[in-house]
Amino acid sequence: MKSGKRRSSSRLAANHQRSWLWGRHAVMETLKSGRWPIAELFVDSNSPPAEIAEIEGLITPLDIYMETVDGNRLTQLCQSYEHQGLVARMGEFPCEDDQSLAEAARQAIQNTANTTTALQPLYAVCDRIQDAHNFGAILRCCDAMKLDGIVIGDRYQSGITPHVARSSAGAVNHQRIFRVAQLTDTVSMLKAEGFQIIAASEKSATLLWNANLSCPTVILIGTETSGVAAELLAMCDMQVAIPMLGGVNSLNAAVAAGIVLYECRRQQQPRAE
Repeated sequence: MKSGKRRSSSRLAANHQRSWLWGRHAVMETLKSGRWPIAELFVDSNSPPAEIAEIEGLITPLDIYMETVDGNRLTQLCQSYEHQGLVARMGEFPCEDDQSLAEAARQAIQNTANTTTALQPLYAVCDRIQDAHNFGAILRCCDAMKLDGIVIGDRYQSGITPHVARSSAGAVNHQRIFRVAQLTDTVSMLKAEGFQIIAASEKSATLLWNANLSCPTVILIGTETSGVAAELLAMCDMQVAIPMLGGVNSLNAAVAAGIVLYECRRQQQPRAE
């Protein structure tokens, strides 16, 4: 069974293997969000009729080409037995640009200027996070803490790929992701808008839980090989150390990001009188 129109190959991601998204949760989450373009959708012909009907209802307004095939064909397409009956060939993820970020950041500041109960604006800037699994885990943390957006550079940085989407458990579909040419220019702009700039550093004398994170904040997340770039560290208002009680003195970038982001939101929660 086929439905919809087959899309031009020019809309597909450049790398054949990296353009395939599979797994029921990942694909259904992407369909429901209606945000990330799907070029082609392949469904196991042995799926329950109710599931196929649900999928057809989701793809109709999106004009997505769908074909029902057997499970072996799905395995062949994505090179994995873990497709769970759904495989999608993805287009390019719709990242926003620096102009959209400036407008969003300014609006976020204005929205919280006259209230003490709303969460403060919070952004994460990813500096050269190249591992797709790590990047996906960071996006999952950002979604859990309801960030206003994530900023990535257009060089030396993992893009939004199906691997990232799977690692994020679908969180990528619910985050505003801004791709910019120069992280330093973007951080400078956010600082001028009234955000404090924070980075985690084991060398800092300021412990995370002693830092004031209850105002509009940007968290810098650096690559695991060399951390946050020196030019970005120089722009920080504060560097904070995550207290380490065990024998290992470093953390995975995604774990460190989750701890810092959680502390930001913890400090912003309204306190009981």
